[in-house]
Amino acid sequence: MSVYKRADSPFYHYDFQRRGVRFSGSTGETSRRAAEEVERAEKERVRAAFARGATTSSRMSIDDAAGRYWHEVGQHTTNAVDLDRELAELVRTIGPSTSLADITDEKLAGWVARRRGEYRFGDPRRGVVSPATVNRGFTQILRRIFQRARKVWKVVLPDEPDWASHILAEPRERVRELRFDEEISIEAVERDDYRPVRLFAQASGLRRREVVSLTWPQVDWASGVIRVVGKGDKPHVIPITREITNLLWPLRGHHRVHVFTFVAQRTRTCAKSGNRYVRGKRYPVTYWGWGSRFARDRVKADLTDLKIHDLRHTSATRTLRASKNLKAVQNLLGHSDIKTTMRYAHALTEDVAEAMNARVTDEAERREMHVRRTESRENPELGKKSARKALRSKRKLD
Repeated sequence: MSVYKRADSPFYHYDFQRRGVRFSGSTGETSRRAAEEVERAEKERVRAAFARGATTSSRMSIDDAAGRYWHEVGQHTTNAVDLDRELAELVRTIGPSTSLADITDEKLAGWVARRRGEYRFGDPRRGVVSPATVNRGFTQILRRIFQRARKVWKVVLPDEPDWASHILAEPRERVRELRFDEEISIEAVERDDYRPVRLFAQASGLRRREVVSLTWPQVDWASGVIRVVGKGDKPHVIPITREITNLLWPLRGHHRVHVFTFVAQRTRTCAKSGNRYVRGKRYPVTYWGWGSRFARDRVKADLTDLKIHDLRHTSATRTLRASKNLKAVQNLLGHSDIKTTMRYAHALTEDVAEAMNARVTDEAERREMHVRRTESRENPELGKKSARKALRSKRKLD
């Protein structure tokens, strides 16, 4: 297949196969001739990589391994954009020509230490990267490359690192719920075209990427469900409730593919994507675009510690508090293990309070009964009076 244009992109894309492996992606070019040049260069790069892999697989470099992993696995994942960036960063840190066989525990420990000391987006004001960023964006990706090299490419790796020793300890994930007074503050400052995105995230419990990438073909009105591909490329289904219907139904017709769109406030060209926006026209909401918009709204509402992911926490917490059904919340969030969902068990504190109050009432009744029994044994007349009182009560009931 030659280069072609997709409906959701201004750029030409390539799509070809080598040795049963499919290679596809954006050329980043709007001209067919320039796009065909990119395609030819990509085909040559793949051919050379296969040639090197076939003859010197035992000395495969991290650059070749990362490229092959991207073409065989990475580009087909739901987080392909982030993974592409992380692979490039990994190759830069390790050194393109470094052989997989030369990556030892000692070297990996040094790279991890260096990575955890770097600033977020290179900005000291943002602080250093988190342990989770180092684990997911570096160590675990490298481990997946090693596993594929060993199992699929049959690369000999005699000194493979002890991966568990290089995974950094991560603080327990916080569960931050959006309070109702905070929600009112957000509503007062957010734009009308971005409000459906936030409300849908709160209603569905979906992750940020799953929300912004939602397309109309995923919304199955006839079956009453929405189908997405979740974390780890696992299929996930959520029901279309009355609340979700009221959110999505008015959005029909805004875009033929994407569910969530925004209205451009000015004519400009995005430096990050190269996309051009014309004032007054609608465009699909993007991952980073919503992040920037939410950050500005958060500051205006004076909610500096609120994150987009907290909308997912809010959905889970409120659903559990209302339903008291932990299994239902597990299914809502798409957790494979209910232990992960247990972090929201704090929402059941009202049940705990009811149980504690019931205990107090029960204790008082039992104490009163105990005192009466004790007094009746010590004073026969009290016992007779109690018996007559009980008999009268029984007759009334009869």
